[in-house]
Amino acid sequence: MTSSILDNLLAQVAITDHNGVILRTNSSWQSFTNEPAQIKRSEEDTNYYNMLQQAVEMGNDYALKILLGMKKVQRGELEKYSLTYPDNDKNSTSWFKLTFHPLDEDLLEFVMIHEDVTSSMKEEKDREEAKNRYEIQFEQSADGILITDTKGNVLDANPAACKIAGWDKEKLITLTRDDLIDVEDPRYQQALKQRERTGTYKQETSMFHRSGEKIPVEITSHAFRTKNGKLRAVVNFRNISHRKQIESDLLKTKHFTESALNSVPGVFLVLDDKGNIVRWNEHMVTSLGYSPEELTDKNAFEFIVDEEKEKVQAKMNQCIEEGSLSIETKVISKDGSIKDYYLFAKRFVENGKPYLVGTGLDVTEKNKVEKENQRNQLMLQQLFDNAPVGIAIADTEGKVVDINKSFQKIFGYNKSDSIDHDINMLIAPGEKAEEAQKISSLTTQGKNLQIETKRCTKSGKEIPVLIGSVPVQHEDEIIAIYGMYVDVSEQVENQRKIEKTLSEKEALLAELHHRVKNNLALITSMLELQMFETKNSDLEEQLNSVRSRIMTIASIHEVLYQNGSLTKIPLNGFIQELIESQSFNESFNKKNVIIHRDPQDVSLDIKQSIPAGLLLNEILSLIMMHSEPAEKTDLNILIREYGKNVHLIIEGNKLMTCPKEVQNGESLHQILIHTLAQQLDGIFLWPNPDTDYQKFEFIFTKQKNGVSPAADLLEVAE
Repeated sequence: MTSSILDNLLAQVAITDHNGVILRTNSSWQSFTNEPAQIKRSEEDTNYYNMLQQAVEMGNDYALKILLGMKKVQRGELEKYSLTYPDNDKNSTSWFKLTFHPLDEDLLEFVMIHEDVTSSMKEEKDREEAKNRYEIQFEQSADGILITDTKGNVLDANPAACKIAGWDKEKLITLTRDDLIDVEDPRYQQALKQRERTGTYKQETSMFHRSGEKIPVEITSHAFRTKNGKLRAVVNFRNISHRKQIESDLLKTKHFTESALNSVPGVFLVLDDKGNIVRWNEHMVTSLGYSPEELTDKNAFEFIVDEEKEKVQAKMNQCIEEGSLSIETKVISKDGSIKDYYLFAKRFVENGKPYLVGTGLDVTEKNKVEKENQRNQLMLQQLFDNAPVGIAIADTEGKVVDINKSFQKIFGYNKSDSIDHDINMLIAPGEKAEEAQKISSLTTQGKNLQIETKRCTKSGKEIPVLIGSVPVQHEDEIIAIYGMYVDVSEQVENQRKIEKTLSEKEALLAELHHRVKNNLALITSMLELQMFETKNSDLEEQLNSVRSRIMTIASIHEVLYQNGSLTKIPLNGFIQELIESQSFNESFNKKNVIIHRDPQDVSLDIKQSIPAGLLLNEILSLIMMHSEPAEKTDLNILIREYGKNVHLIIEGNKLMTCPKEVQNGESLHQILIHTLAQQLDGIFLWPNPDTDYQKFEFIFTKQKNGVSPAADLLEVAE
C-alpha cells in the first residue's frame, strides 16, 4: 500500500537508513535521468552520501549544503532540512526542492524528497525580470531610448539617448522629435506610415546632434498604451556611424578583393565540399565563355570532361582530407572546345564546413609548345643519332656527354667507353694533343672552328678527319661543345690520285701548248721566208698581216704556257707579248710610235682571249698601215673592268691620217674587226673623225670561266 502511494507521487522519493544507504525508492526516483544531472538519484543499497561527496569534489556547493543538512537531521540537530537547488545541463537549468526528515522517533529511517519546482521558479524569475526589465533596459541600455507622446514630445530619455544626442536629460525632455530627427527624410516619413498600420517600424535615418552634425542612426519604434489608455511610443535608436564606417570599409575591401581576384592570372574558384561553385572571378567568364547566370548553382564537375571526372573527384577528396590539391585536367569551354588547365587548391573551414579555394591556369598553349618542343627534341635527337657525320657533345671541361652512331663507327668507341672521359685524350694522338686542346679552348671562348687534321681510333689507327667545333650557348653562356667529325680517308686518297692525274695532264697540256707555239713559230718562219723571196709588195703586206695574226695566237699560247692557267689568261700579259714581238716592234719604231700599257689587268678565258687578242692585233695593224712617221706619237692601251663588262681602249693623238676612210673601207682588217666584235657579242666604236685625238673603244661582257664543256674541263684541271 505504501509503495503504491509512493509510486503515484511525481516527486522523486527515497527512504534511507541512518548511514545514508538508500533502502527504497519510488518509480519517479527510478525513472530520473542521471546523465546530465550533477546531484544524481542513486540506486537502492547504495550510499547517497558517496554520491553527494562526488558532486562536492566536482565543485557543486549545493551538494555540500545537502550533505551537511542531511547529517544534521540524522544527528537530531534539525527536525527537517529543506533546500531549493539548481541542477544544470548544457542546454537548460532545472530547479528542485529537497526535503529530508525522519520517519520515526528513533531516527532509524529517513525520507528524502526531490520535487521539480522548475516551473514555479521560472514564474518567480519572470516576475522578477519583468519587474526589473524597464530599469535594466531603459537605464543601462547602450541604445538610446526615448518615450514620446502622440505629438512627438519627449517624455523620458535614458542616459544613452542623452549621450548620443549630446544633451542632458533636463534639456532633452523639452525637445520634440522634430528637433532630434530629420523628419523630412523620406525614409522616416515612410516609417511613420508603417507604424500607423502595424504599430512598429525599424528604419535607418539621421539624427541631429547638439553640435548640429547629422548622425546616422538605426531607429526602432513601438506604440503602446498606458494603464490610463494614453498612446505612447518607445523609440530605440543607436548610433551606427561606426557600423556605417565598417560597412564602407567592408565595401571598399569587397571591391579591393574582387579587383584582386579578377587580377589573378587565371580562373579563381571557391567550392563547397560537394564541388558546387560558391564564388568565381571574371576569368571564369572571359576564359571559358560562361555567363554569371550559367555559373550560378553549377557544380565544377560539369566543366570537366567525362574521362577526367573520376580522377579529379579523387583529388578533391584528397584535398578535403589533406588540405591541398594540384592536378592538370581538361576543361570544356562554352563553345565546346577542350582546354588544358592546371588546378591548384587549398582547403579552409568556415563555420565548421570545409571549402576549397583554388586557381586554374590555362596551359593549353603551354602544352602545345611543350609537345612541339618534345617533338623537335625527338627530331633533333634522331638527327643527332643518325647523322652521317660523327658527333660528340662535350661539356666545357672537355668531358664527353654523348656520342652518336657515326662517331662510334668512325672511332670504334661505344657510349660506355667515352661518356665522362676527356674527348681529346680519347681520340687525339700524342702529336695532336696540343692542337686538340687549343681547339677546345677557343671553342669555349665562343669561336666556331673548322680544321682538317688527324685523330686516333680506339685501336690506335690514325685517320684523316675534317673537324667542326661549335660552341653551344645559353643566355650568353657557353654550356657545351659540339664536335663534328668527318672521316676523309677516302677523299684524301681520291685527292692524291686526282693530284697525280692532274700533274700528268698539266705536263701534257704544257707540252701541247709548247708544241703549238713551236708549230706557230715554224709557220711564221715559213711565211717570213716566203716574204723574203717575194717581190710583190702587196703580197708581202698580206703575208705580213697573216704572220701578225699567227703571232697574236702564238702570244696567247705563250701567256698560257707561262701563266699555267687555262681559264684565267691575263690580257695585259698578252698585250706585253704582242707589242714586244719583232714585227710590231719594227713597225712601231719606223712610225716613231711609243706604246703605253695600263697597269690594270683583266683575266679572260681562252674562249674570249683569242678573239680579243686578234681584235687588238687588227686595230694596231690598221693604225700602223694608216699612220705617217712623226717626231713622236704616244699610243695608250687601257683596260677597264666594270662589274661584268670589259672596256678596251686604244687612244692617241693623230694615230691615223684618214680615220673616216678607214672606217668606211672594206679591207680584211675591217671585216675581221666586225666579225670578232660579233663573236664576242660586243660593241666596237670607231674614233671621231672630227678631232685629232682618236679613240678606238671596244666593250663586251665578260663570260664566266668555263662556259663550254671544254672550258669546264680545263677549269677542273687547274
